[in-house]
Amino acid sequence: MILRCPDCRTRRTTRGLFMRHVQATGHKLCRCGGYHYAHRPGSPLCAYNPLSALRLADRDGADEDDLIRCALYIISETPALAPKVQALLEDWKIDVQSIR
Repeated sequence: MILRCPDCRTRRTTRGLFMRHVQATGHKLCRCGGYHYAHRPGSPLCAYNPLSALRLADRDGADEDDLIRCALYIISETPALAPKVQALLEDWKIDVQSIR
């Protein structure tokens, strides 16, 4: 297993080495609850990632209509995220023409 530091992105091969590096450097891990472990702030399911609600809905088994509603909400709140939302839906093979 390879663990990457959230700040400097260096790699550690064991959890012990990783934790010693984080403690020695003061680099921060996020514990928002998006994952069941401490992680890099802004990771795909991290609460600080603006697309996390959409990804969490997909992980929790939301149907296509719910995912589209969630995508529309994100776009309405932050129009600059529209290309990222569209790319994510395309990756999931959801017809993005229906949300335009």
